[in-house]
Amino acid sequence: MEFSVAATRIIGTLIVSAIIIIFSLSTSALVKRKFGRLAGYQNLTNLISGIFTISSALFLLFLWNIPSLLVGILAPLGALGVVVLFALKDIWIQNVFAGISLIGDKLIKIGAEVEMSGVRGRITEMTLTVTKLKTNDERVMIVPNRKFKEDVITIKTQQR
Repeated sequence: MEFSVAATRIIGTLIVSAIIIIFSLSTSALVKRKFGRLAGYQNLTNLISGIFTISSALFLLFLWNIPSLLVGILAPLGALGVVVLFALKDIWIQNVFAGISLIGDKLIKIGAEVEMSGVRGRITEMTLTVTKLKTNDERVMIVPNRKFKEDVITIKTQQR
């Protein structure tokens, strides 16, 4: 029995849609388990799921032979995306990677007492891009994670 081209495309679309849903749910659970203590972990989940969904949508477009119509639109958008990513590189991307690396550091966690640039405080919130400290004089200091990773930080550890 031979399937028609339309039936093959419909089956391919259903399979890719199922994969998108499974990947989205598993990614959400994995990121929540690994990065759940960060306030902005949902942004990372959305970013990963969005990239995968866009890639899958492009695959489906190729499956249905639609790309030839969209090349004129997608090429300029791709170039614009590259420009935006280069603009965000120093501001956002470096802070996100520094935030992810802070998660692996066992000493730097919410509630830890730290000293940075001569200011002492307690970590009150960690997101993917910034860490917030409450100083001893009750001020809130917002530190980009990139700076938090680059500067010398003194951490007051608890004696056991």
